[in-house]
Amino acid sequence: MKIILVCSPLRFYTQTDESFLFKWLKKIKSIEKIEGIGNELHLHIKSNKISNENLLELIGIFDRYKFKSDQLKVFKNENNKKWFE
Repeated sequence: MKIILVCSPLRFYTQTDESFLFKWLKKIKSIEKIEGIGNELHLHIKSNKISNENLLELIGIFDRYKFKSDQLKVFKNENNKKWFE
């Protein structure tokens, strides 16, 4: 099951801030493709079964950049359900 997470709105305070986001995203192995569409980033995720480490990275990114984190509930399972409470 392929997942597409929408990251918006994109707000960067500096060029370094923008670079940091893309470096961070590229380190997450579950992300197949990063696609810019207008003022959004679309993250193509291989499956709804990703490692806890990758999920924690996504939670960190979504919190830091204030993206809509309810999208991440697609990765909720018995082992990580407390992260979504």
